[in-house]
Amino acid sequence: MTVDYSEGRRDEVSRFSVSTTAEVTIRVAERHGNQFIIIREQSPAATSSPMDQTIEIPAALLPELKRALAMLERNFEEGSESEDMPGGQQPSVNFAHPSEEEFARILDFYHITWLYEPRTFAIEWDDDGNVVKSFTPDFYLPEHDLYIELTTQKQSLVTKKNRKVRLLRELYPEANIKILYASDYRKLIEKFAGSGAWQEPEAGKRE
Repeated sequence: MTVDYSEGRRDEVSRFSVSTTAEVTIRVAERHGNQFIIIREQSPAATSSPMDQTIEIPAALLPELKRALAMLERNFEEGSESEDMPGGQQPSVNFAHPSEEEFARILDFYHITWLYEPRTFAIEWDDDGNVVKSFTPDFYLPEHDLYIELTTQKQSLVTKKNRKVRLLRELYPEANIKILYASDYRKLIEKFAGSGAWQEPEAGKRE
């Protein structure tokens, strides 16, 4: 695929060899106001099989890349240990916000199976069909076929999140999603704390 970014910005992020005859470069590029990650694999023209392959990934799909990288890192670190984990137990998860970790503990307490950010939905495209905006719900409850999005932020961010959820529902009517607003979340925390199961994490356990 030939991509012309002459009208936009191109920043090289990384360059490395994947073999004795092939080199990979990773760039962040901008075109028509949208950012892309460009991964290009090349081999010298002098080799017996010259190669030039390019993959273009919209920056809007970064959540998908982050999740894939996190999974690879866990696989490298844990090796076969993940196969020995009890049913329903998940590998260590790096939550983006303390409220997400608290919610996961509530789900565990009630023995509700959950997945953290398992899918990213494209919700806006440019005129060329490239993804420019995406949305990754916080949790998915497979036994209930339900996505959960936590919203404990200030109102301006809540409004943006509501718009994303509305677009998701319009574009993917088969996806069942529920928003937990700050008031809903507080009630859930109070109920959980009232059960006597609540324990504050030890100092230094959270960032």
